[in-house]
Amino acid sequence: MQKSFTLIELIVVIAIIAILAAIIAPNAFKAIEKAKVTKAIADLKTYKTATHSLYADTGHWVLDGRAFMDFYWLDSGNGDLHIDYSNWSGWDGPYLEGGVGVTPWAGRYGLSWTADFDSNGIYELRVEIDNWCSGAAVDLGCGIPQGSQILMDSKIDDGDLDTGNIQKWPHLPPQDDILCWIMKWDYRTNP
Repeated sequence: MQKSFTLIELIVVIAIIAILAAIIAPNAFKAIEKAKVTKAIADLKTYKTATHSLYADTGHWVLDGRAFMDFYWLDSGNGDLHIDYSNWSGWDGPYLEGGVGVTPWAGRYGLSWTADFDSNGIYELRVEIDNWCSGAAVDLGCGIPQGSQILMDSKIDDGDLDTGNIQKWPHLPPQDDILCWIMKWDYRTNP
C-alpha cells in the first residue's frame, strides 16, 4: 500500500503557504518601492552634481541662453550636460553618462526653468520627475505614486510637497504626479 497525503493535510499546507504569501508580499512591494525612491534620489543628486560641475567649469548653468519654454529631456543625451552645444569656454564634459534620464517608474527626467515656485517673479532651475513615459509619443502613465512622492520628499526635504526643494508642479490637481526638485532658486527672470 502506498503512503500519500490526505486531503486535509494538503489543505493545511496550502493554507500555510497562502498565509506566508499574504505576510511577505506587501513587505516585498514596499521594499521595491523604497528601492525606487532611493534610486530616484541618487539620480537627482547625480543631476545636481553634473549641473554644478558644468557651472564650476564654465560659469554657465545648464539652460543658460535657452528660450523660456526650452526643456531638456535628460534621456535624449543632447543637451549641455552631454555635448558642448553652446561652445562654452572651460566645458569639460560630458557631465552625465549616456543612458541616464529614465525614472525608476519608467517616466522621464527633464531640466527646465519654466516655473516660479515661490511666486517672486524669478524662475527656478529644476529637475522635473515627469509622468511622461520614456520613449512614448504621448503616454502619461509613468508617474510616481503619491506615497513614494511623500517618502522622497521626507528623505530630502520636509515631507511637504508644497514647500521646500522637492515640490509638486504648482497649480495642478492633487492627483497629478509631476514632481520637481529645485536645484537653483531664483535662476532667472522670463525674458
